[in-house]
Amino acid sequence: MRKRSHALLASAVVLAGSLSVTALAAEPPLKTLPLQQDIWISGTIQQGNGQYAPGDYTTLLLDRPATSPCNDRVVTDILLGKTGGADPLLLLPYLGQRVAVRGRVICPDSGIRFTPTPDFVFPVY
Repeated sequence: MRKRSHALLASAVVLAGSLSVTALAAEPPLKTLPLQQDIWISGTIQQGNGQYAPGDYTTLLLDRPATSPCNDRVVTDILLGKTGGADPLLLLPYLGQRVAVRGRVICPDSGIRFTPTPDFVFPVY
């Protein structure tokens, strides 16, 4: 009887351990960025050079990945620009800084873009 109790206890410990590892491995689903409405996003301003668009431009490296409303892909950084195209000087004074910025996500033919409102950019320390 005692051997059977020890075997059951060992089985329960192994099962509980595997369940907690499974629960930890499951990550919450990524949030989809809203389209065409003012939102706040936080991330680091970076300068690009040809990966997402020709020439120099600025991007926002997101603090947390999200899902693009344009094509349902995972997004880690977003090209900054206006409706007409990329603006290489947009938020350039904040280059390399982590910021919170208000703006809108748009979906031009070239992919996802974030149009920030320069009056609503705050460094995050």
